[in-house]
Amino acid sequence: MATTWLDEVRRQLQAVLDSFWSEVGEQGLLPLLRPVAPFNRPDFLAPAVTVSGLLTFILLSGVAVTALGALLLSLVAIYILMVQVFGVSIELTPFGAAR
Repeated sequence: MATTWLDEVRRQLQAVLDSFWSEVGEQGLLPLLRPVAPFNRPDFLAPAVTVSGLLTFILLSGVAVTALGALLLSLVAIYILMVQVFGVSIELTPFGAAR
């Protein structure tokens, strides 16, 4: 039976998840939060590096979400300006559809 590319993607994602959960089952979840070399030296600073890395990740995710919101808001404003003020009609038709 021929597989589609979606089946292949699902199979690969399932393999990644299975590998992840097998590692978590063997060693627990805590080793995933430990920094790697050279950031894990000295040992007493490893928790501080971990916490600062997680906070930086959260901060940068917030910046990305905020930028996405600003982009969507500006696109909506441009759409309203084009349609309401200038009277431009924006229509989308699917490819291959008869006009």
